[in-house]
Amino acid sequence: MVPQTLTVLAAIRRGEEARLREILRPIGDDIEGSRSTGGSGRVRVEFTRSRRIHFARFGILTDPDRGPGCERLLYSATYDGDLDAHLAELIAITSDLDAIWGRCEAYQDVAGFGRFIRAHALEPAAFYIAFRDETVGQIQDAIALRRQSEALDDSATAGPRTFDRPPHTSRSDGVAIRRAIDSGERAIGDGVRRLMRALPIVIDVIDVFVRYGVANAVYAARKTTASLDRYPLVRFVNRLTNNRMPPRRSLYSSAPLDNCAAPAPLVPGDEVPSGPGSQLPTTFREDAVTQNQLTLVTVVTPGQANRVRAVMAAIDALAKRLTPPGSLIGVSTIHFVKWLVIDEGRRLMMVSDYDGSWESYIDEFAEMILSGLDAIWETAYGYPPDGARDVPAFKQFLRRHQVPSEVFFSAYPDETVLNMANDLNRAL
Repeated sequence: MVPQTLTVLAAIRRGEEARLREILRPIGDDIEGSRSTGGSGRVRVEFTRSRRIHFARFGILTDPDRGPGCERLLYSATYDGDLDAHLAELIAITSDLDAIWGRCEAYQDVAGFGRFIRAHALEPAAFYIAFRDETVGQIQDAIALRRQSEALDDSATAGPRTFDRPPHTSRSDGVAIRRAIDSGERAIGDGVRRLMRALPIVIDVIDVFVRYGVANAVYAARKTTASLDRYPLVRFVNRLTNNRMPPRRSLYSSAPLDNCAAPAPLVPGDEVPSGPGSQLPTTFREDAVTQNQLTLVTVVTPGQANRVRAVMAAIDALAKRLTPPGSLIGVSTIHFVKWLVIDEGRRLMMVSDYDGSWESYIDEFAEMILSGLDAIWETAYGYPPDGARDVPAFKQFLRRHQVPSEVFFSAYPDETVLNMANDLNRAL
């Protein structure tokens, strides 16, 4: 069962922004629901009761198209099953749905919640899933099995010494043979599944050419692969087509020395997506658990929307067809990441759930998929002249366009992608 994703952007009624923050922030502060709420009347979203949601977040971002001071609510989730089941569960785990969504324009009541969500839901232009075939329950079961095994190992180490079975017995030989056969069968099955998953990429390529034009399709292909010479086939094609990273314009960073000033647009036409009403640093809710969350909204320069969409289509095809479990072009810290071209092509949103610190995440991206980052964001206002190779300026660009999450939930908050890969392999 492939996890599904939902992204909702809904305009907040004027004057309700501050109250909505007051409701959401305590939910995020007590995401596990461990604090007493007796008699307080506080609104709760009991995400820990869910058996379908992998990750979820709420955020509030500016809504420049409606005018100064206007904001909109972001809800993003990755879940198992269909949308109706997810929405039914979301209703069930929310103590007062109207208190949250009733502050958004066009919302009427719980009975019309499904219609409201569908009217405000956005389709991702690219969506990467670390483990495409695992549900929340399967992942949590694999984690529990590993923890149980660790507990047994600890108790065995602490207990009286026992003598192992002699190494060369017919029973151990039979078990080893059986395991080898099972391993071979799994490898063959995995190979067949990966081949079947990869075959539609030919249709994806044709679709990109038809929908976005030859020039944009060629741009997307060349730009995203220019720094991937570590792969022999890509290196061969890059040399054949003389596809390489352009020389740097400067040996020095374009980032200003003053990084303490309040966020402001980097260039005319740029926007800061986190409104002044948030009064929060973009680092809010970072490093709270093993995983982190990142939400970015950048402004696409006029006339470049189809170029961005072509890049997204290339990334989406790669993520769906060719990536092995737990790795996106060598980056093995991403649980889920999606990009959405929003507001009729004027803005690009990225929503990511990843392991480790923000700094290490961006560093790994810049090291492993350098040209891909340039392909994604070089059409945005304020992107550094030397792109992601100018790491300080690139990080400043991302921070200026980051939206803090009021609420962030993970179904397995202590687990990394690498640990989960080991757990899932052990559970087979």
